[in-house]
Amino acid sequence: MNNNQDSSKSSTRRQFYFLTFLHTVLDSYATLLSHLQPLLLTKLATAATRNSLAGNFVSIYSVFSSFGQILFGWLSDRVRTVHFLTIGVAFSALGLSLLWLAPSPNVVYLLLAFGGIGVAAFHPQATTYAGALASEQPGMGISIFLTGGNIGRAIGPLVLLFIPYRFGMDYLVWEMIPGLIVALLIPKVLRFEKKLDLTVSTRGTPRVDEIPQEPFWRVASPCLFPLIVLFVIAAMRTVTLTGIENFLSVHLDDQGTSDQARSLVVALFIFAGSMGILSSGWLMSRINTYVLLLVSLLGAPPLLYWSLHTDGFSFLALLFLGNVILTSSITVNIILAQIMLRGHENIASGLMMGAAWGVGGLLNKIVGVLGDEFGLPIVLDGLVMLPLVLAPLLILLRDQPDLSKPSV
Repeated sequence: MNNNQDSSKSSTRRQFYFLTFLHTVLDSYATLLSHLQPLLLTKLATAATRNSLAGNFVSIYSVFSSFGQILFGWLSDRVRTVHFLTIGVAFSALGLSLLWLAPSPNVVYLLLAFGGIGVAAFHPQATTYAGALASEQPGMGISIFLTGGNIGRAIGPLVLLFIPYRFGMDYLVWEMIPGLIVALLIPKVLRFEKKLDLTVSTRGTPRVDEIPQEPFWRVASPCLFPLIVLFVIAAMRTVTLTGIENFLSVHLDDQGTSDQARSLVVALFIFAGSMGILSSGWLMSRINTYVLLLVSLLGAPPLLYWSLHTDGFSFLALLFLGNVILTSSITVNIILAQIMLRGHENIASGLMMGAAWGVGGLLNKIVGVLGDEFGLPIVLDGLVMLPLVLAPLLILLRDQPDLSKPSV
């Protein structure tokens, strides 16, 4: 009996670590656009439309990679199959690795849509399954899973772009090979139980129960207003994160920063986000949920603003610390949404990770237009102060459960 339990726990841990590794691989490709953006703009844009075209790229990619997660979340709540994950890794590797071969912006749009579908297919089911595999500490489990993705977003593009930066961008197409190999391994390592529903307790603890699933709108209706508030906070925070990630890269390129140095700054910013997400799994069980959200939204803007008006080590340190604080409540958004939408956790993940990022990405189209009109330095100043506007909304979540307290 003990041997069977030990074997089961070992299998669960192995699947959890492999799932986290998959997230690292997928997001390594998913973030290539941020690094390639200045090079694609130099190749395909005019001086007058540079920032607007950058906004178009971000928006198109976000529509498919983010809003697509709602569709795949809905499908994943009905069909449990590893093929969503296989499609996710394979499509992302193919779509993003082919970007440099695109002869026109329209072809870039098509490739971004293709890669975005891969990102959308992967995230909803993978996030919920990660929480279930770490059922004893779901918050920490989801945080570790998300951190794996953010580490991929930070370090993966540097690895994938090492040869193209050194020997020429035409070599980028060959970088799809590792992703395709990993995608082929997925059905051999992961096994999903098709008849099991992953539900979440009031403290965010996923359970595996064979229970009938209530209709979505019956579950969502009583908590629709706080759910909208959570979504607005997640989406507007994403406007800041995505805007800095993409337009800071363009801004540094305008200042004559080398491709390698620019990519390192973007990688540092994204890695800071992974540290913030990782810390949230630990913080959410120790700090009042309302306080954690408040500190995240009020503490980050001054640090990020200060970073944009300094240079050298201070610039990097403040940029890093600001993003750690801003992302430290991301897991809270996901867990609260899963509690509200019990029985529809994949859709909850799709809303907080997908649709929220989609809205954030679409609004970056406006950021690009404003950048052409007023200049990127002014627009970046506005972006980093946006979370301050969100803080008053937290009072509307005061009746939601405090994840730091044991369930009643």
